[in-house]
Amino acid sequence: MFLIRNIGNARFTWNQLLDEYQKTYKLFKQNGYTRLKCNMTTFNTMLNMLKKSYDFLYRSESSSLQQVYRDLLNAFKKFFNEGAGYPCFKSKKHHKQSFRIQNNNNIKIKDNMIVLPKIGSIYYRTSKEYKRILNSNEIKINNVTIKKTEW
Repeated sequence: MFLIRNIGNARFTWNQLLDEYQKTYKLFKQNGYTRLKCNMTTFNTMLNMLKKSYDFLYRSESSSLQQVYRDLLNAFKKFFNEGAGYPCFKSKKHHKQSFRIQNNNNIKIKDNMIVLPKIGSIYYRTSKEYKRILNSNEIKINNVTIKKTEW
């Protein structure tokens, strides 16, 4: 249940942040400004405002919601700098449903299980070679992506 709720909260946060950015941009444009800066501070402030308005967001893993605004920020950077498409709203019906948790030294690996904050132990699959590397601590995990496939 927690995984599904976190996926939904990540999608909700993306859509709300995108909507809030669009409203703020329209307000800026009406007052003669041509471009609203997309940066971490802007989206972090918007996320904090969202959490105050929607209490259920506090039940999500916090770094997953922070990762949402980082992803949105990257989407805007690609739009402004590389000419990629404008970021779109996410749909519940879209086949790709996932969220990411950032590793703040709170993700542990034990055999075929990965221990995540607020979630607990989850079975994971990977190649034997990659599993050996993970168990030997040769690399550091930056983040973990949880994807919904078939439930």
